[in-house]
Order: sequence, then structure tokens, then C-alpha cells
Amino acid sequence: MSALILVAPGQTDLWRKLAEIQKIDPTISGGIDSIVYGRTQQRRGTPIPTLFSSGYEEIHEIEPGLCAHITDAVIDQDWRLTATGGDYSLRLRIAFAGEAGYEAQQSHVSDESARCSFMIRPPGEPVTANFKGGVAYRYCSLSMTQSYLRNALELADEELPSILLSSWSRGETVMGHFPMSKTALTHAGRFFNMRFSRGWHKLAVRALALDLLRILMHDWQNARPETRMSIRITQPERARLLKVRDQIDADPGAVITLATLCAQARMNRNKLHFGFKQQFGVSIHEYQTELRMRAAWRLLETTELPISEIAERTGYEEPTNFTAAFKKHFAVLPRQVRGNAMPTKKALASCPTPRRPQR
Repeated sequence: MSALILVAPGQTDLWRKLAEIQKIDPTISGGIDSIVYGRTQQRRGTPIPTLFSSGYEEIHEIEPGLCAHITDAVIDQDWRLTATGGDYSLRLRIAFAGEAGYEAQQSHVSDESARCSFMIRPPGEPVTANFKGGVAYRYCSLSMTQSYLRNALELADEELPSILLSSWSRGETVMGHFPMSKTALTHAGRFFNMRFSRGWHKLAVRALALDLLRILMHDWQNARPETRMSIRITQPERARLLKVRDQIDADPGAVITLATLCAQARMNRNKLHFGFKQQFGVSIHEYQTELRMRAAWRLLETTELPISEIAERTGYEEPTNFTAAFKKHFAVLPRQVRGNAMPTKKALASCPTPRRPQR
């Protein structure tokens, strides 16, 4: 019997759910790299507060190598997940409400009305998914491996969109959209109106998912070239952006500029700025700020250093700038961390303490 995983409000065992999903979903089969809930990076295994304030998500293993997500829920807080694929994969996604953004290296795709978004990935490729708190999301997606399309379904090259074949052969990440037919939209909408017992429900989802896959592939292949949109990311570009992230990880408190990073990475300003955000889900400035803030909280919790000293160690020359950034990030003042036992501090991931910036 195929697997069915349900995520509902009130559940705090999300790490266990993700471990189960990882076994059947090709897009995260390589592992979960990080989860940021609200403003806090979550430790693996630590209970995560309610993901949904209402609604549900169903994850169905249709067949080995093909997985369907059906989501109709309101996200409780901002939510960001970075995961790696373990195989050559394809994800097709149709959204009815709520725009989700996906980033991988220098490409980005968001949901668009009456269009199906796609994401093609080689093995080992990380992708970040972003969802906004308080937003209602209603979407369905199909994730599959290259081997499923070629071996399980026995599809010939001419039966697949040419962009799939070229992307997988080059090891490129490609994201984009193509227009879908009314038939595809109608089929996708049926996922949210099923009223069957558990056994019949799973069977109906399986039949609908396979038929929707057939229709979407037909729509994709027959879409006019001018109506398709896609962005390609090469392997060398991925490697350069990873080095930039590693440099920030090594010393979050260091004073860096885009000009310096551009010279080191041999990339122009726009490519570096937007490429980093599209790969890791946040801009360079936001990424560095997150590391600095977690390190500052740790210093506030574990030392008696003056706040001015903590500000300097985490890369802020002016304590007032540090205090403003800390308040914006955590919604509390630095002095309140020492004066109160805040539940969120236990959820902060450990990170290297930034070195004092050299003048």
C-alpha cells in the first residue's frame, strides 16, 4: 500500500514527519539542510511549534519515484526550509491561493495564476522554499525522479519536454513556468473536493495524480516557446555562491561588502546579490544578520559581557544600531534576554561566535 502522511494543526513532531516524507519525496530525498521557523533556526529533533494554524497537508506516495503534495492551510509563521535532492528530479506545482517562492542558486520561481511552475534539479542540489505567516496556501504538486519517467513509465525522449533532457544531461538547475490547459486546472482542483473513506481517497488521489501528470506533460510540450519562462543555473555558478556562504559562516561578524565579494567570487553585483538570495532564500545581508543575531543571543545568555562589547563582537560599531537590529529580529531588546527566560532561546541553533572585527 502506498504511503500517506498527514500534517495537521497542533502537531509538533514535524521532524519525524519530514523524515517520513524524505523517504518518498524526490525533492528532499537528499536530506533536510535547515529549517527556519519565524526568526529562529530549529535544532534537529526539537519540537517545532504548530506549522499550520488551520487546514492540512497530505503527502501521497503515488508510486515509488512519484509523490503528490496536497495543501490547503494557513501558515502560522514565516517558514523557510532548505533541502537537497538525492536524484535527478522534477517538480510540477499548481497554486490556487498563496504565492510560494522557491530559490536554488541563481534561479527563482513563484506561483502564477493559470500557469504551472516547474523545477528541474540534479542530485545534491539544495533548494529553499519560503512561505509567509498568516497566508492561506492552496496548491498541489507532483514530484518525480528521472528514472520514474524513463523506467517506470517507459517514456521515450520524444515524449518528454526537451528542456528536461538537456537540463539533466548538463547537471543544471532550471526553474520556470508554462501555461496549463483548463483541463489540467480542473483536474488539479478535484484534489480539494474529494469525500471518500481513507482507502478510496488514496486510490482516487493516485488515479487523479497520474492523469494530471499526463495532461501537464502534454501542456508543457505543446506550449508555444514565447509562453514558456525558465532560468538555468550552471554548476560553476553554484560552486561560487556556496563559497560566498562558507565565507560568511566562517566569520559572521566580519565587515564585508558586495564589492569585495564580487571580486573574490568573480561575479558581477547583480548576479551575486540575486543569485545568493535565490539559492539560500535570503539576501547576503539577511543571511549574515541571522548568524549575527543568533551569536548575540548566545553571548547574552552565556556571558556577562556589556551589550556594547557584544555589539562590537557581532559586527556593529554602534551599540544603538545593534540594539535596533536585535529588536527588529527578535521583537525583544537585548537587556530583556538577560532579564527574562525566553522560550525561544532554547530553539536557537548553535553557531560560531563572531570574532571582533579588525579596525
